[in-house]
Amino acid sequence: MTLVQALAGSNAPVVFATGAVVGRDLAPIPTLATLPVSFFMVGMAASTLPAGMIAERYGRRPVFMLGKLAGFLSGMLACLAIATQGFALFCLSIFLAGVYAAVVMSYRFAAAECVEPAVRPRALATVLAGGVAAGIVGGVLVSATMDLVPGYMFVGTYLATAAIALLSAALLARIELPNIRTVGAYGGRPMQQIARQPRFIAAVVCGIVSYLLMNYLMTSAPLAMRMHGHSQIDANQVVQWHVVAMYAPSFVAGHLMVR
Repeated sequence: MTLVQALAGSNAPVVFATGAVVGRDLAPIPTLATLPVSFFMVGMAASTLPAGMIAERYGRRPVFMLGKLAGFLSGMLACLAIATQGFALFCLSIFLAGVYAAVVMSYRFAAAECVEPAVRPRALATVLAGGVAAGIVGGVLVSATMDLVPGYMFVGTYLATAAIALLSAALLARIELPNIRTVGAYGGRPMQQIARQPRFIAAVVCGIVSYLLMNYLMTSAPLAMRMHGHSQIDANQVVQWHVVAMYAPSFVAGHLMVR
C-alpha cells in the first residue's frame, strides 16, 4: 500500500505544479487561470463521501479501481485538452484527478484494516509516509516529462500520470483487502451524534482553515513564480518540497498516536 500511495499520490503534486500554469495558457481570460485547480478540490470533496459509501457496500477494491480509472482518464483527457487548447476539457480532466485523489486518501484506512488494532497507528503512518515519496516522484515527473512532446508542454507529463495510474492499479490488484467493518457490527455511534461533538467541530474547522491555506499556496505559487521569471523546474521543486513537508511528520506520527 505504501508503494501504491507513492505512485498514485504523485498525481496531486503534478496537478498543483502544472494546473494553474496550463490554465493560464488555455483560459479565455487570465482571471480563470486557477480555475482548473479549483475543480481538483471540488472533485476531491464531491467524491470522498460517495467513495466511502460505495466501499462500505461493495468493498474497497471496486472503489480503488474506479479511482484508478478516473486517474487514467484524467491524464488522457488533459493531454487532449492541451493539444486542442480546450480549457473546459482541461477543467474536466482535473476534476477527475480530484476524484482520483479522494480515493487515494482512503488508502490509509485500508491499511489500518489489514493489520491488528495494536499496530494500526504505525500502519497508517507507514502508508502516509508514502506521501513523502509521492511528493518527490511528482516533482521529478513534471521536470523530466514536461518537454517530452515538442510543442505541447506537459502533454508528456499527463501521459505519464495516466501510465502511473495503470501501474498502481496492477500493484493494487495483488493486495488482499479485507471486508470493511461496519458500524452496526461494532456498535459505533451514528454520524449525526459524532458531528455534534465540540472536538469534532473543532477538527473540521481546523481542516477547513488548513486546507484553504494549503490550496491557496499550492495553487498560486507555481503561477506566481513563472510570472516573476522563475523556471518551471524551480516551481516543480517548490511543490515537491511542500508535499514532502506535508507527509514527513508521518515518520513520527505513529509513535505519537500510540503514546
